[in-house]
Parts: sequence; structure tokens; C-alpha cells
Amino acid sequence: MFDSAPDEADFMVRPKGARRTLTSRDKERNRRVGELFRRAIPGLPIDADPPETRIEPTPFAAMIEQVLKQLKINETPWLDDLNRAWPTLVPPEVARVARPGKWENGILFVYVTSSIKLFELRRTHLPQIEKAVKAFVGTNRVRQVRLMVNTVPLPPRSE
Repeated sequence: MFDSAPDEADFMVRPKGARRTLTSRDKERNRRVGELFRRAIPGLPIDADPPETRIEPTPFAAMIEQVLKQLKINETPWLDDLNRAWPTLVPPEVARVARPGKWENGILFVYVTSSIKLFELRRTHLPQIEKAVKAFVGTNRVRQVRLMVNTVPLPPRSE
């Protein structure tokens, strides 16, 4: 067991069982293992969990979204958080007539009560709304905010 020094193969991730292919995380780990052994000094021990091979954990919300996407379920948990925080993110006059609706392909659709309000918001508040949304959820998740007239009336807000 302790007769030989560990080598690169002891740390590599290999396909086995039901996992026939390596994920991008596995490939990244294998790349880092190779890097570790290229820089290892002969004769010195190697840590069982070297920092070079550690990969950042995946946020649970991202994992949920990934599973929902694989199951072709068009739900996004962060959209509920955005809806709850909406009145604090945008000015009161915007919160009264608009709310986040759906998210598809990096585009957040914000539902507005009427075409008149949509025109007003687009003309005066759209850059501000987009900036607030991107600051809340991240620029990599929402590329663009689009306003659209809602066919269903907005629920009354309790204030």
C-alpha cells in the first residue's frame, strides 16, 4: 500500500460504469492533475487532496437549473427571488405596472400592464431596469431585458 509513491494515474478521473464519458469538470480536474505532476518535486510527498486539483463547487441553484433543463422543464428558481425583490430593485412607478415574467435564452421578459405603459417604460426606464436586473442576477444569466404587454392582469401588490 505504501510501497510506491503515488503517480498521476492515482489522481486522474476515468470513465467507468454508467459514466462512459468524462464531464467538463472531470477534464478540468485531469488537466490540473497533469499540471500538479509536472511541477512536483521528486522525493517530496504529494498531498492526498492537493489544492491544484480542487475545483470550485457548483452552486445548488445552478445544479437545479441544469436538471430542469435536461428534463425540458422551463422553470427558473432565481426568477422567484427576482419577483420577490422586484419592488426594491425598480422605482415604485415601474413596480406598479411591470413584473418579471419569463426567462428564455438569456432574455428576461418583463410583463407590462398596457401598451401605453410599455412605451413609457421603454422610453424612460428600460436601461435602469436592465442594469438593476443584471446587478441582481448577474450579467451572464440575463443578456437582455425585453418589455412585453401582459395578457393577464398583474396581481395586486400589498404595500
